[in-house]
This record gives sequence, structure tokens and C-alpha cells, in this order.
Amino acid sequence: MSQPISEVSVDLDKVEDAGARSHGLDFPRTWLSDMIETALELLSYVLNSIWIILILIIVANVIMRYALNVNYIWIEEIQWHMFAVGFMFGIGYALMHDAHVRVDVLAVNFGQTTRAWIELLAIVAIILPLCSIIITYGIPFVEASYNRNERSAAPGGLANRWMIKSVIVLAFAYIGLAAIARLLRVTAYLFNLPRARRTQ
Repeated sequence: MSQPISEVSVDLDKVEDAGARSHGLDFPRTWLSDMIETALELLSYVLNSIWIILILIIVANVIMRYALNVNYIWIEEIQWHMFAVGFMFGIGYALMHDAHVRVDVLAVNFGQTTRAWIELLAIVAIILPLCSIIITYGIPFVEASYNRNERSAAPGGLANRWMIKSVIVLAFAYIGLAAIARLLRVTAYLFNLPRARRTQ
């Protein structure tokens, strides 16, 4: 004899509250942080198209390799380069949208003010100095690659290696701007400087 099936109800709001993104920090917006985030958001729309193009290239490469028995090194290198671009800029995008990984088991026990101070210290002591160092040392790195006309060591590989190396500098500039926008919002919350933007 079969047991009666009991109905299970799921409260989606509680599920969302228990999720990894439920502990994000919602700080007040400022005029300057909104301007920076708007510019970065527009750039991210262009960069997000990389993932669609990358998928199409991967599918085309698989078809050529297994159906036509043709393989080009430069196509594989384009795949790696496009993945690197998407990944590097994705770090700044996650920072801007407060979607980066946290140790939620700790963060859930802290109040918003404590977490704001942790975020302030992390941006000022870690993120911005790291971006500054990588940009400072990255520019000569790209220049040297450009001056040597560096290319892939693989036969049939891509030329202009400086282009992919410049992504390091550009991505960390993007991360730095995202961190500055986030810092403005944190200081608006903690010190009311700059003044928070009124939301309608």
C-alpha cells in the first residue's frame, strides 16, 4: 500500500535570504559613484559579448577538429585570450555589483557597520594598492612586448602579444575604478562623505 504524498511548500523569500548573495551590502549611492558605475556598466555590456563570441568560436573549433580534421593554433589562442579578457574584467564587475565571494559563515554574524569598516580597510589597504602596483609595473611590461614585436612561440600562433598583455593593465584600471566607486559608497555610509544621493 502506497503512502500518501504530502505537499511541500517552499517559501522562496526564505530561500533567497539563505543564499550566498543575501548578505550583500547595500550602501547609499553618490553622484560620483553612480557616474563611475554607469561608465563601467556601459563597458561591461560590450565586454559581455565576448562570452557569446567565445562560445561560437569554441563550437566552430570543435566542428573543424572532429568533422573536418582541421586544427589551427591561432584559433585556440584566441579562445584563451578571450577567456582571459572575460575573466579579468569580470573581477571588477563582481566588485562593482557586490557579487564577489565572501566567507558568509563569518559575514552573516557581523553588523552592517562592522562589515562596512572591513570593506573600507580591504579597499584602501589591499585592492587600491594592488591595482596601483600592477598598473605601474604592467605598463612597461606591455611597452617591452610592443617594442620587441612579441608574438606567440607556437608555429601559426598569434602576433601582437602586447595586446593580450595590455588587458592586465586595463582590467586592473577597471577594478580600481570599481573599487573607488565602492569606496565612495562605503564612506557615504560611514561618514556621510560624500553626501548620499537621494533616491526617489
